[in-house]
Amino acid sequence: MSADTTVKSVQRAASILKLLAGEATTGLRLSDISRKAGLGKATTHRLLAALSEAGFAYQSPENRRYFLGYEIIRLGYLATRYDIAHLARPALLRIARETGDTVFVSVREGLDALCLERQVGGYPIKTLTLDAGDRRPLGVGAGSLVLLSFLAEDEIDEIIASNAPRLEQYPNFSPAALRDLTRQTRANGYSFNEGRIVTAMCAVGVPLFDPGGRVVASISVAAIRERMSAERVVSIVAMLRAEVDRLQRRLSELAGTPALPGAAEQPELTRVS
Repeated sequence: MSADTTVKSVQRAASILKLLAGEATTGLRLSDISRKAGLGKATTHRLLAALSEAGFAYQSPENRRYFLGYEIIRLGYLATRYDIAHLARPALLRIARETGDTVFVSVREGLDALCLERQVGGYPIKTLTLDAGDRRPLGVGAGSLVLLSFLAEDEIDEIIASNAPRLEQYPNFSPAALRDLTRQTRANGYSFNEGRIVTAMCAVGVPLFDPGGRVVASISVAAIRERMSAERVVSIVAMLRAEVDRLQRRLSELAGTPALPGAAEQPELTRVS
């Protein structure tokens, strides 16, 4: 079977699963699936047989209709257990309440950092430079810089090179500047964005690691420059690390693995200059 044929089969199977999901309670007849998917009955039947064997679909013996299988529902449940935005929400709310500033949780998606959620504190001047669903090239911004900095060196170099044309839109995040920033972020254990996107706004971010030790998300706090003194940065980073420790223990519990080292074993906090 050629690669193109394999890809086409996967796409067809995915379209069938989406159809079944749209009729989760009533199910669909073979003829309905064939017609809606635009496939022949023989092809549809073959794909449904493969999906049924994998547990992703099943045919009711009473009415011969096809439904989503338990296995795909189980996989969806497992995925939601690691929904970072859901797990991190209480931490974001606490940080926003205690700092009064804006808090973000971001994850990597390809060459981008994707903001999953934002919580806004009570301080009258808001820093709303990102909203849930917004993307930036990896490395651009405090949370995004954390996601880039804690990858392997060769991966960092590859990402920076791939994003080089896009980085032209961010003069303060040139490839050379990003390499320096990633080294500084790893050394400090946190990132610091001093007005590199909006001159009046600063932000700090810390990494969240999965049970395997790979950075899986970042949590960052943004505020106007006047609220980001060297002393306050240290205080905010300590707060972020405490919340990240809680989240990492929770991820380890869900995965059934030992917890990663806590904040006490991370680099000592240093004041930003």
